[in-house]
Amino acid sequence: MGIRRWGLALLSILLVLIISACSAEENTAANDSSNANEGSAAVDGTEAPEDKVLRVRFYDDPAGFDPTNIFRIENENIAFNIFSGLTTYESESGKIIPDLAESWETADNKIWTFNLRKDVQWQGGYGEFTAADVIYTYNRNIDPATASPYASDLANVKSMEALDDYTVKIELNEPDGNFLHVIANYHQGQIVKKEAIEAAGDQVKFMPVGTGPYALESIDVNSEIVLVRHEDYYQGPAPISKIIFSIIKDESTATIALQNGEVDVLMRANKEENLEALKAAGFKMNTVSNYAKSLRVFNLEDPILKDVRVRQALAHAVDYDAIAKAVVPNLSVGTKTMLMDWMDVYTDDVPKYEYDPEKAKQLLAEAGYPDGFTMSQLGTSASGINDQSQLEIEYLSKVGVTLEFELVDTPTYNQRRNAGDFMSAGRLLPAVNPDMILFSFLHPDNKSPGGLNGARYDNPVLTEKLEAARAEVDEAKRLELYAEVQAIAAADLPYLPTYASNVFWPSKDNVEGIVINKLAQVNFYGVDIK
Repeated sequence: MGIRRWGLALLSILLVLIISACSAEENTAANDSSNANEGSAAVDGTEAPEDKVLRVRFYDDPAGFDPTNIFRIENENIAFNIFSGLTTYESESGKIIPDLAESWETADNKIWTFNLRKDVQWQGGYGEFTAADVIYTYNRNIDPATASPYASDLANVKSMEALDDYTVKIELNEPDGNFLHVIANYHQGQIVKKEAIEAAGDQVKFMPVGTGPYALESIDVNSEIVLVRHEDYYQGPAPISKIIFSIIKDESTATIALQNGEVDVLMRANKEENLEALKAAGFKMNTVSNYAKSLRVFNLEDPILKDVRVRQALAHAVDYDAIAKAVVPNLSVGTKTMLMDWMDVYTDDVPKYEYDPEKAKQLLAEAGYPDGFTMSQLGTSASGINDQSQLEIEYLSKVGVTLEFELVDTPTYNQRRNAGDFMSAGRLLPAVNPDMILFSFLHPDNKSPGGLNGARYDNPVLTEKLEAARAEVDEAKRLELYAEVQAIAAADLPYLPTYASNVFWPSKDNVEGIVINKLAQVNFYGVDIK
């Protein structure tokens, strides 16, 4: 009896093994067939991409994504992936490349004709992108009722005409060889849809609709922003199906979140101790070096700061390079010029202000402030007073200047800085187009509150040279004029260059394709999880 039972058990085991082997063969065949189908689908575009979720740390209160008045890099990173421009920036080099415009022609840098892509679809079921959308967007930005701080960037536009649904002709008042930057995927260049704007009403800043690779799914201003893949994006669906931007303001908390696997990427890590900890733990340190300048903006209508000797004294009073090396050697270095050295019009042949506290005291005395004065600087409560600012306070105190920070919430900060409501304020200048920096911050037509010239600077000699440089066709003359502009601005010092910045976006090792461009933005269309 025992032998019979043993034999039956053995027979049962053999049957199970045979059935399992057959099932495995069937599954292998099915998988092979599926892989073969997947390969063919990748060719004909019929197979939906895999669903992948990327979790990214977002470091401040979202302030809205309407291109007419968007501010701050974290918000611009969202908008950059929702919207498109006629042109955009290649991430690695910063060069202009086609976006919604397939091509363009100009014979004189004054009349531009853009040939638009066909079959580009709007998010949210708003149909096909056409020339009418371009003209509506630019008119909306120019309209004084919109009160866009970027309206001045389009002030050179004389007329716009839709030659047909896929061709736009734009005539400028004056030739501008930099116009492809003006209509790129950044601020005033980001194309919006009239019907979507009207449908959003007074909630437009939190209801963005574009033609980019990602669309806004939801937003909770206290916790997260969720983007979903735009399945009809003209370049095809992105590898990542959903991006969840978790709002984690505290840098140390964000670092722990990455280490614990709660997020995959940190949008901007800017504390040395956290960077060093993540480096030691083997996280990927995605970075771009020397991408932008920080400035102290002087309000030239202030009775104290309107004296150039005071501004020059403040420049001599602080050793920004020493502060950077002591506090943030990974993140920044001291600087003495407004433009970046990789920009084609850059020159370092400008007046420079070496650290010299005795010279600072002398200039203050000549200006009538032998005992110094109190200067306030507008800032955000989210940023607070960091170690660099503390050292600046100490440096300035040695020449009799008391630096006090007025900290407000981010929306209030943006509003007041745009309005020029400050004695001094900070400004980070991420930009690929040097002409845009110089015109936006030095030309009198761009004085705040109508533009970004928060210093309210106005020097007719500089203005004449700046306008001539923009229109100049001869390259050598163009560079000479831009060099003269930079020298005059450095002498007048409406803006004090302080630091040149590096940016880090640490991530898990399996996150690929994070390339931080010269605007400190990441095109998430190129990002994938392996």
